[in-house]
Amino acid sequence: MTKPYLALGLAGPHLVELTSSRALLARWDALEVAFSVLGIDRIDGSAPASVTLTSSAVGATLAGATKNGRFLITATPQRDHPYNIARRVASLGHLSGGRSGLLVGVRDAYAPVGPAEATAWGGAGLARGAALNAQTAYDAARAVRALEQSWPHDSIIGDRETGILIQSDRIVHVDIDNSFSIAGPLNAPEPATGASVIGWYDGQDDHPAISDGDPIDLMIGASGSVAVMSMGDKPPLDGFSGVLLRANADQSISDLFDAVEGLLAEDFAPTPLGGSLRSALDLSHPKPLPSTARSAFPAPKPHVAL
Repeated sequence: MTKPYLALGLAGPHLVELTSSRALLARWDALEVAFSVLGIDRIDGSAPASVTLTSSAVGATLAGATKNGRFLITATPQRDHPYNIARRVASLGHLSGGRSGLLVGVRDAYAPVGPAEATAWGGAGLARGAALNAQTAYDAARAVRALEQSWPHDSIIGDRETGILIQSDRIVHVDIDNSFSIAGPLNAPEPATGASVIGWYDGQDDHPAISDGDPIDLMIGASGSVAVMSMGDKPPLDGFSGVLLRANADQSISDLFDAVEGLLAEDFAPTPLGGSLRSALDLSHPKPLPSTARSAFPAPKPHVAL
C-alpha cells in the first residue's frame, strides 16, 4: 500500500511564530511535506485567534525567504473580489517559482460580514457584493483560474529582431458573468510554471454546482482526497492521497514540526524538497482558455525602426 503524503495546516498564531524566526523558517523549509496551508483557521470554521497575519503576505515572505517549502494561501470572496485574489495568486506564483497555490473557502473567520443582501465581498463596502455561499466561492475559484490564464506566459517572446516583446493579441478577456461580472484580462502574466494549483476546503454543508471547466485541482476535507487530522489523533491512512495535520492555535509551531518529523519517520511518505506544487502533487495542467476568447489587444506589428 502506498503511503499518503503529509501536509500542514497553520493557524494565525503559527504564522506569527513562523515569520518571526529565521530558525523556524529554515526548519519549515527542510520539512519533507507536500505543502502547508497558511491560515487554515480562516476557512475551516474555527473561531478567530487573538493574532494572525494575512495569508498572502505570509506567502510572499515564504516565497522570498525559502527555497523548498510549498504552500497554499487561503482566501474567500467574503472580503476579497476574485480579481484581487487572482493578482495575489499570480504574483506569488512568480515569486515562489510555482511553489504556491490557493485554497478557497466559503467564509473567512477574520473578515467582516457585509449587508444581509450581499454578504460576500459586500463587507468591503464596494459595489453590489454577492450571496455568501459555496456557489459564490466556487465562482470566485473559476474567476481566479480564468484570470490567471488570460495572459499566457509564453506570449512573452522578447523578439529583438521585430521589437515585439509580447504577442499582445493572445491576452484575452475572460468575460465572466455569474456571481461576479468580470471582463478581464488580468494585469499580470501567468507564472512561468503555469496556472497555480487551486484547492477547495470542503468543510461546509453547502456544496456548489460543479460545471465544465472545473477549476478545482485539490479537495481537502470531508469529501476530499486529503483528510484533515488534529495533532495527537490517529492518522487516517486508508483511502486518502494525503493527510493535512492541523495544530490548534494553542499548540506551538515547534510542537507541530516535532510531530511532523515523527510521522514522516513512520506513517507517511516524504515528499521530495523543492519544485512546483503542481509537480509535487502530480497534478495535470489545466486546459488553456478557449481559442474563441476575445483578444484584449490587437496583434502587434514589428517596430518601424527595426
